[in-house]
Amino acid sequence: MTHYKIYQTCGPMHHMSSMCKTWLAHPRRDRGNLSLLILQALEEQPLHGYGIIKAIEEKRGYAPDPSSLYPTLQLLQDQGCVEIDEKENKKVYALTDEGKTYLKENSERIDRMSESFGQPKWNSLPGVGKRVASLTGTIFSNYSYLDDAKIKRIEELLDETRKRVGDIVFEN
Repeated sequence: MTHYKIYQTCGPMHHMSSMCKTWLAHPRRDRGNLSLLILQALEEQPLHGYGIIKAIEEKRGYAPDPSSLYPTLQLLQDQGCVEIDEKENKKVYALTDEGKTYLKENSERIDRMSESFGQPKWNSLPGVGKRVASLTGTIFSNYSYLDDAKIKRIEELLDETRKRVGDIVFEN
């Protein structure tokens, strides 16, 4: 019986490499996208950190974590893309001319990122999302019980399920 380690290729998603590659290639995962989102938020007006988070969330439906936001803001300041002004004991970030230039130079990337954010989210189909999450949890939380034969059976079942769902989606 072969037991699979979760640390192979892409953690517990080892057997779903295409799903993993899709996740890794997702525009939200690209390096620098948070920088672009921050600069876009600041394009409209100077904001403090919480204001940036809220502006991104309102525009994109995604709220960046402060533990990622503030180091990225520091990097953007170091690069000359944002400047900081302190008002009422709060740091207010503003876009510089270099930041505006950076946004213009990356307009195609921003367009691709915008298309990605326009895709349906799991919460648009809560029942489906809940069931897919539950299925994924069942498989990956029990990976130590899977041998090659069981993995093959699961893969076949998932392929058949995907086909049947496609038939439902595209039925006349």
